Amino acid sequence: MKLGAQYFQLHRESMRSPLLSHVLLGSLVSGLAAAATGSSSVSLATATCNPLKTTGCPADTALAGAISEDFKSASEHFSVYSTPDQIFYSDEGLQLTLAKRFDNPALRSNFYIMFGKVEVLLKAANGTGIISSFYLQSDDLDEIDLEWFGGDGYEVQTNYFSKGNTATYDRGGYHNMDDPRAAFHNYTIDWTAEALTWYVDGKAIRTLTNDSSQGYPQSPMYLMMGIWAGGDSTNSQGTIEWAGGSTNYDDAPFSMYIKKVVAVDYSNGSEYRYEDTSGQWTSIEAVDGQVNGRIDLAEEEFDVLVAGGTLYSEDSDSQTGSSSNDGATSSHYVHESSTKAGNSSDNPTATASGSHDSVSTSKRSITSDKAGNQSSTTLETLASSSATASGNSSSQSVSSTNGSESNHSFSSLNVFVSLVSAILFGLALI
Repeated sequence: MKLGAQYFQLHRESMRSPLLSHVLLGSLVSGLAAAATGSSSVSLATATCNPLKTTGCPADTALAGAISEDFKSASEHFSVYSTPDQIFYSDEGLQLTLAKRFDNPALRSNFYIMFGKVEVLLKAANGTGIISSFYLQSDDLDEIDLEWFGGDGYEVQTNYFSKGNTATYDRGGYHNMDDPRAAFHNYTIDWTAEALTWYVDGKAIRTLTNDSSQGYPQSPMYLMMGIWAGGDSTNSQGTIEWAGGSTNYDDAPFSMYIKKVVAVDYSNGSEYRYEDTSGQWTSIEAVDGQVNGRIDLAEEEFDVLVAGGTLYSEDSDSQTGSSSNDGATSSHYVHESSTKAGNSSDNPTATASGSHDSVSTSKRSITSDKAGNQSSTTLETLASSSATASGNSSSQSVSSTNGSESNHSFSSLNVFVSLVSAILFGLALI
């Protein structure tokens, strides 16, 4: 672990107190941003009712589906968390800029997932002491983190927390990679009841199993993304060292960029509620649904969306950014490739196929918590298998240039299949 990281985490925990009103970027950076900025923004993390300490907390809005966001404009799925005047949208995606001291631009999702998979196509910011962050956070302070150091051109940090516990400070992992500030890279978090795996460009770099002695994140989480100055002079010396040194604001502006976020929820229902104060995933109620009620479908959706495809509901014949809470309805998705993401040099692991039947849904294996040389099923492999299957099942592939005709063909085919299924079901009853 880097020098100063334990001091950073201790300081962060001490600043989580709900008595503080100057807190930014959720609990991952709450105390540090407050100390560094003096901002008057109030942390949603500390303002949120902690269901482990208070009964009657409001339920969390469930994604219960899948989204893909390119941030070419303000997103209905994310809200501005802080510093709105330094959040920019364009055809190139999202830009979060620290233009001057006290800037901490950040976004927070309007939904929660209860286990799921999230991928971000991100380029980290330059600048000594500048931290780019992307992470998941729960109301009871579970966390799953990715962080980049503006002064380091060779690594990414993974981290996790359980119920806000910072009794020990050796959870962080540091992973070598090509310069995360020089180009966009794919970062993926696959979070299940059994294990949590981080990927960089389709390769597993770390896996944490649910029997960790330091706890395991297992409660509904929202997404956060933002940039902040860990190297500000008002931070503790340990924090500044952890961030890589003191920030020189004469070098500003500092910007991180996000081209795409894909998120799928492994559970369904309208919202997630804590039934007791244990914080165990088995105590979470998926209202009108089921925890882990849509894993297979979610994996298919994820593969289509990271490949540049889109999801359409056959029932409504309209594009869906978030699946229906009804698993039966969700199963009628038609997958259409609208963007040949595999041809983009910015996305090293994107696949090109959007065909429902051409996407592999194989599970990744669960291993111990070791920085991995192991590599599970990568998106490059998916691209290969996708291309092969697409060639063998061209009658079922969907053309992005002939969308209406393809949708009609799929609709007719599905109607026929449904009729045959109904007949066979009737015969079985007889």
